[in-house]
Amino acid sequence: MKNYVQNGDYVEFTAGATITSGQLVQVGSLHGVSVTDVANGAKGTLAMEGVFTLPKLTAAAGDACTAGGPVYFSSGSVSGSDSSGTRKLVGHSLAAAAQAATTVQVRLAN
Repeated sequence: MKNYVQNGDYVEFTAGATITSGQLVQVGSLHGVSVTDVANGAKGTLAMEGVFTLPKLTAAAGDACTAGGPVYFSSGSVSGSDSSGTRKLVGHSLAAAAQAATTVQVRLAN
């Protein structure tokens, strides 16, 4: 195919801030996990597919995650609810995570 670009498992991005390896990054409506540390303004690579342990919000009851339930982006972390009505879907939780849990395993959905 003449118009094929790449398989999309990994994509390049330009960091708008300093990013650490393993950090969840939002680019528009897409979410990926940074493969390496990336300096502000530099190009890096995001993993767009797979399952990752991600930081989870703990402040509200809605931050709990259910097995197979949606998880949403909020300031570099994820939550089991879109309480503000503006959070973007990151993926789905592989297991339940209580409100107090600080991480959750998420299958990315791009």
